[in-house]
Parts: sequence; structure tokens; C-alpha cells
Amino acid sequence: MIKKFLVLTILFVSILNFSQEKLEPKVDERVEIVSVVFRLAGAEEYSQNDNKKYVADINTYFDAYKNSEIIEFIKENRNKNGLGYDAVMSMALHLSFKNGKFSLIKEKENSLDKRWEKVDTKRFVSLLNQFYEKTDFQKFFDNHAEEYKKAEIEYQTSVLSDFNQDWYSKFYGKKANEDYKIILGYGNGGGNYGIKIHPEKTKTIVNAVVGVWSFDKNGNAKFDKNEFQPLLIHEFNHSFVNYILDINGNTLKLENSGKIIYELVKKDMESQAYGNWETMINESLVRAAVVRYMIDNKYSQKDIDEEIFIQEKRKFLWMKELVDLLGMYQNNRKKYPSFESFYPEIISFYNKLAPRMKTIIADYEQKQPKVQSISPDVWNKNDVDPAIQEIMIYFDREMAEGVSISIGSTGKEHFPLKKLVGFVNDHTGITLLTEMKPNTEYEFVLTGNKFKSKEGYPLKETVIKFKTK
Repeated sequence: MIKKFLVLTILFVSILNFSQEKLEPKVDERVEIVSVVFRLAGAEEYSQNDNKKYVADINTYFDAYKNSEIIEFIKENRNKNGLGYDAVMSMALHLSFKNGKFSLIKEKENSLDKRWEKVDTKRFVSLLNQFYEKTDFQKFFDNHAEEYKKAEIEYQTSVLSDFNQDWYSKFYGKKANEDYKIILGYGNGGGNYGIKIHPEKTKTIVNAVVGVWSFDKNGNAKFDKNEFQPLLIHEFNHSFVNYILDINGNTLKLENSGKIIYELVKKDMESQAYGNWETMINESLVRAAVVRYMIDNKYSQKDIDEEIFIQEKRKFLWMKELVDLLGMYQNNRKKYPSFESFYPEIISFYNKLAPRMKTIIADYEQKQPKVQSISPDVWNKNDVDPAIQEIMIYFDREMAEGVSISIGSTGKEHFPLKKLVGFVNDHTGITLLTEMKPNTEYEFVLTGNKFKSKEGYPLKETVIKFKTK
């Protein structure tokens, strides 16, 4: 939960009103047009090609407009102001569309992403309107109405049909006061974004922009419940968790231990766009709450264990303990009627965790399997025989069945592997077939996504590099 990438912007700082209306996923014209113009401007995160037919239609329909003024405007400001990822969707959801024109919504509290602060947003909206009219974007959007509807129905059926909205108010012990929208970013690829807006005369709206990256052989969008539902559960939890850190002096009470823990896992947190200890604390609580949701809603033990494994792999190494702590909260609701009332116990948990973190990290890393050797010995060598057709990779312990090997930083042209033969030596080694050229650098990465020890610990990511003679 990543060809698919998650930008879980921490914008959810109050509470959702889950009971007031049925959640209905929708493809939104604002999201689609803003996604298209950023794709045409070369924004890598909006240029994924998972949705092959739709991307082909975009290229065919809009190719003549790729030098439009708005495209040049985006290119200039993207480089200058870092417009990308969630900032793009923030703009899309801060637009209203009436009488064939886009305009910025009026808010009681400004929540447009700060990366737009130095951008002439009025100019952007004006150019977007020109693009909409010149390209007859509505025609393009209407032409895909049937595809959009199929995707909406598929998400409703696969992800929302057994989604338990009532669990949140029961678990957190507090009613909700925000509206929640699910928007399918049909052309967004693997990006998932949480965007909050504060319309002037209505309730605050939290928009979950869900990426669409999986399709069947006929090109219809598919949403695997085991992949998409935990993401939705995760997003909902943020609104019940984040605000508590900012009240009752909780930030000050957690600051010391939070900073100690964060520094020890900083690299891994930053790689997930979690740039401070506060975000780490909230993320870990949200992820533990996801597991409690799974337990309460009768997920299989296998799925529950897998979710905990995923979070530990992301270096939330205290996840099992935190899940147990929230279980204690659930079993003592007379003493702790709400999550807020339980927060002192959470503070105590982290204050006790901080001095143990170095030991926890060391224990975890000791349990991770590692690459022991490669035969023939090609690792980091500069004179490898290009005629070699088979290599064996040996691990320091018995492995489970899964395999996960990625293309290295040098690209697919430098990926030497042709075929996986399988595990050998009681699952302590694996055989791979290779195909190589002379005088060529090669690289591949063994990851912990599927490579795990039989006990379930992920392989320590290992980059294999070498050069043929």
C-alpha cells in the first residue's frame, strides 16, 4: 500500500460524518482535465500508462494542443514552484465548474496547497478555461462516460459493498462533522491523494482521490478489495486521529520521544513522504487502527498478519505492540469512552518505546534474511563472462515461496535476467537464467516485497551490480 504510490497528505484533522450519506465513487471532470494538462506538460507522476486505452485516447485527442499556453505555463511553474503530486489534485478540487467555466471556490479557511502560493492562480484558471473551450474537453469527457460508469460500479461493488462506516464512530467514541467524497482519478495512474477543502457556505469536504491502475484484459478498471479497501480504511482514520496531537498539549508531551524515534527511522519515513515526527506518530496510529478495523470486521488472520508485516517493512516496527495497545483501549471503554480520553496511554507508550528503539531495530534487522553469496561470483565484478546463462543466489536462511526482483537504476536495457527457475537447497537459494552482452553494465534489485524468510521477515533490499568483459 508501490509502482502504485501513495501521497497520504495529512489533511484530515477533524471528524467525518459517515452516517449522513452513502459513499458513491465518481469520476470528476475537474480531476480529469487537470490531470490531462499536467500529463501534456510532462509531469512524470501524471504520465503513467497503466490505463492503456484511455492514455491512447488522451494522446490522440489532445496531441494537437500539447503546445497550448497552459502547458507552457505549467512547465514553467512546475520547475519554479514544485507543482506536482498532491498539489495538482489540490488545485483540481479547489475549482468549481458552472456554466461551462472553471473558477476557484470561495473558502472560509484557505486550504489550497502552499505550492500554489507564488503561482498566478487566476492566470492558471483562465488558461484552463481556454483549454477546455478550445479542445471541447466536455466532448472527450462525455465520450468516456460509459468507461467511467463501469469503474464507479466496480469500485462500489468490490471496495464499498462491505465497508463498515459505522465502525469509526463506535471505535473512536465521537460523532462526525465532515463530508467525505471518493473520486476516481481515471487518468492518474497509481497516485492516491487526500484533499481537504473548506467551502464558504457548506461543510468541510475531504476528498479521497483514488488512483486507477489495474485493468482486466478488456481494459475495464478493476479494484482488488485487499489492496484498495485498506487504503480507504486508512484515509478515513486520519480524520479521527490527527487533530488529537494538536490539543491538550499533546505535541509537547510527545515531542522528545517522537524526535528520538523519528531520527532512528528517518530515512525510511522520508522515502514515504513523512517528513517529521508528528506525521510518523499519526501515521502509525492510523495504521494500527486499520488493523483493529480488520480484526473487528472478521478479516482472516492471514490478511491481518500480512497488514502488520507490511507496516513493519515500512519501519513502523512497533506496530504489533501498538495494535495490542489499541486492543486494550477497546476492552476498557468504560474507563476510556473515546480515543481522545485514551491518548495519555498512547503518549506513555511512545515515551517508553523511545529508549527501546535501537534494540528493536537491531533485533528486526537480525531477523531479516540476507544475500550470502552468488555463484558464479559476479557481484560487483567488472570482468564477468557474458556467456554465463545461469546464476544461483544463496541466502543466509530458509526462505518462503515469494520472489520480488526489480529493474535497477540503469533501466531495463541493463537487466540481465531472462527467467526464474525456482528455489533450490531447501529454499536457501534461487536459480535465475541470464542473457548478457559483452562490455555491458548490469543491475537488478532483490526486494523484500515478496522475498521473505519462512518466519515472514522481509529480505534486506540488495542491489546486484556487475559488468561483463
